[in-house]
Amino acid sequence: MQKLKPFSVQGTAVGSDQSIQLDEISILVEPDTLRALGAFLIDAANEMALNGREHVHLQDVIEGFSHEQHVDFIALDRTLILPA
Repeated sequence: MQKLKPFSVQGTAVGSDQSIQLDEISILVEPDTLRALGAFLIDAANEMALNGREHVHLQDVIEGFSHEQHVDFIALDRTLILPA
């Protein structure tokens, strides 16, 4: 695997709006959903690099997104947004 530049992961607990920094994440998912999330992250990276987007929400690009059934992923461009 290639070497990664520094990054961080923030999240919120269910029912909370307070962001906390996470040490790790686990995704309980089926393989096809994991592929779709991977495609979202690749597309988000392209949007940020090519169009200067500071952030991209999964909920804005997935058909039928539901807060009861899904978790929103928000990709933030570290070059434009400082970590919390």
